[in-house]
Amino acid sequence: MYKPYISNDTLLFPPNLGDFIPQDAPARLISDIVDLMNLKEIHDSYSKASDGQPPYHPAMLLKVVLFGYMNNIFSTRGLESAMTRDAHLIWLSSYQFPDHTTISRFKTRCMPHIKVIFARLVMILAERGEIKLTEDLYIDGTTIRSRAARRRIKWRSNAEKFGSSAEADIQEGVKALLGQVENGDNTDDSNVGHVTYSKEEARRIADSIEQRAQEEGLRKVRGKITAIRNACDRKEAHDKTLEQCAGRCGVAPTDPDCGIMHAKEDGYEGMATPNYNVQIATQNQYVTNYGAYDSAEDKSIAMDFVDTCIEENGVRPSAVVEDAGYGCEEVYVGLEQRQIEAVVKYPNYDAESTRRPVKPGQYDKFAFRLSADESSLICPAGHLMRVIRTEEAYTRSGFRSDSTVMTCDHCNGCPFRDKCILTKSKRGEIHRKLGNIREERKAKSRLDLPENQEKLKRRSLEPEPVFGQLKHNHGYTRFRHFGKAKITMDLGFVFMALNILKLHKNIEKSA
Repeated sequence: MYKPYISNDTLLFPPNLGDFIPQDAPARLISDIVDLMNLKEIHDSYSKASDGQPPYHPAMLLKVVLFGYMNNIFSTRGLESAMTRDAHLIWLSSYQFPDHTTISRFKTRCMPHIKVIFARLVMILAERGEIKLTEDLYIDGTTIRSRAARRRIKWRSNAEKFGSSAEADIQEGVKALLGQVENGDNTDDSNVGHVTYSKEEARRIADSIEQRAQEEGLRKVRGKITAIRNACDRKEAHDKTLEQCAGRCGVAPTDPDCGIMHAKEDGYEGMATPNYNVQIATQNQYVTNYGAYDSAEDKSIAMDFVDTCIEENGVRPSAVVEDAGYGCEEVYVGLEQRQIEAVVKYPNYDAESTRRPVKPGQYDKFAFRLSADESSLICPAGHLMRVIRTEEAYTRSGFRSDSTVMTCDHCNGCPFRDKCILTKSKRGEIHRKLGNIREERKAKSRLDLPENQEKLKRRSLEPEPVFGQLKHNHGYTRFRHFGKAKITMDLGFVFMALNILKLHKNIEKSA
């Protein structure tokens, strides 16, 4: 005996779709959270005209998009297909079925306001007591591949080399052409006497001589004119590449906003590829802010990201906890100026903490230490080093961190002469950033405090699991959009989905 099974049976009283959605389902939490959010900017972006078909409600579309990102449905076509078979999506959309174009346009409409919407979600988490933005902030970064092709990178060194070659071809071609046509074409060229010619001048000269050649029947100048124009086009293309590089080592033509950097999980023969350096700030494994940068150096973008967190969250954290990749003078000084405690390791902190003590009479290359007045160093043999000069140096963000050049006048007869790094230098000099050493000494006294040691231990439990959830569990290892604006929009949706998913798990644990 079986229970009755009748396909396409007509029900007298159709059930409510909400009865099929469990009370503790993530879809219900998404709906509750979005209903609490103020979407004023999205509402204002729609037309107020009374004619035409009315648009879908932005709250419904936002719920659908967040549910898709929570369940690894990042494609608008995939989301459109899932809305016809997933009861949770049908319940969220209230039996409305927007197509993939409508969903894509909604995401584009959210693009200028995504950080505002994300900040409002963070404020909801703060109101629920999940986070406290005035307490410690844990910051870390990871590389995520750009959508740009990995083999179509234009390198700055090649652009400089080939640009110089094109410039030389322009100068030689113009001089040869002017020398062939009536002693420099004095009649039509106003640039006689110039040592060098710009691209615009070269093109103007080529056009003028081409017109004169047609009128007077001049021969053997067509090839030189074509060569000049081709050289100008090459020079213009290489100049554009250099402009897009903006000081970087290279640029991806299809996504100029990304940076060329190494990624751990790329596995592309150890070569630098188009990537974004994604920075996040977390607390209790909730993402409180994020950003995408084109620089692989965490220390060069650290303060810009901290300022972004302060500005968008509206509060200043009591402390910032970061790993050794951020430890430098710029970060220590910047956090001190902003009255934020810097719980930031410097590159040799772990090595110094675990290194065995050096026996008496042995050379220690790490034993160079600051003098009493902090104006010079003392070598491992205990001699005060002499300052030769100070060289100005600036970081990528414009922070000044000078380098001091020093030497030692007591090398003769020193027991460490054969092993010292000074004697191995051709000039007997060493370059050190004394400001960085001073800040590292201050940082060590802070890092050795028991409460800060606990913060350093917790750092591995804060941003790193978020990246693991993003990349491993959700498969978010490559962007699907070009340009920083769209990347920021996509990251906003995925981090909002992760925050809601984390909140749902915390609610289940506390139940």
